[in-house]
Parts: sequence; C-alpha cells; structure tokens
Amino acid sequence: MNFRGKKAFLVPLLVLVLSAGAWGAVEKAEMINGVQWAQWSNQDKLVYIRGISNYVDFDSSAQIQTMKSKGKHWFSISIGLAKILKTKTLGQVVTDVDNYYRNNPGNRDVSVIEIIFKHCAKMCPS
Repeated sequence: MNFRGKKAFLVPLLVLVLSAGAWGAVEKAEMINGVQWAQWSNQDKLVYIRGISNYVDFDSSAQIQTMKSKGKHWFSISIGLAKILKTKTLGQVVTDVDNYYRNNPGNRDVSVIEIIFKHCAKMCPS
C-alpha cells in the first residue's frame, strides 16, 4: 500500500478513534445504583465488584505503608473494608447486593457501594 493509500485509511480511522474518545469524555461519572445493577449481567456485576475490591486493596496497602513509615495509627475505612472483602468471594458480594435490592425494591436509588459498606460488610450503621 502506498503512502496515499495508507493516509486514506488512517485518517478516517483516527477520526473514529478520536470521536469515540470524545464521546466517553462527555459522559458524566455517576454512582452505580440498583437501577443500573438490575440491568447488568452477572459477569458485569463481578467485574464491578472486582474493581471495587482492587481499589480498596490498593488504597489500604498504601495507607498501611504510610502508617508504618510514619509510625502513626488511625482508622481507615479502606483497610476495614479490605479485611472484610477478603473473607468473601466476589460471587458472595454480588449475591449480597442482589439480595438487598430484591428485599428492598424501594431502595433502588441507593448506590451499590453504600450497600457494600452498610449491608455486605456491615461497617457503617444503617
């Protein structure tokens, strides 16, 4: 393929990639609640819980390192949640969230992360 042919192929591809990236940039970030949760497949739910677990594990490890290096102790919700989540499988957390929304259909506007803190991990008072 000559340069002109490559250019004719690459320019539309670049426009497509950039427009897809721009589309994602205009979507606002939002807390996932029971409405979105109910529309997701089990695989989507597992991926979401894995993402939360990975973040909490990373954050708690970083805080533990900081506490050790500075010789300080303080309460960290991430450390507490990481300890609790390590005692459950991803599937158990998904089931806990599913059960909460099934048993509380009027609370579909409550975020999944709030359900995890209050009802799966029982870290925060209800």
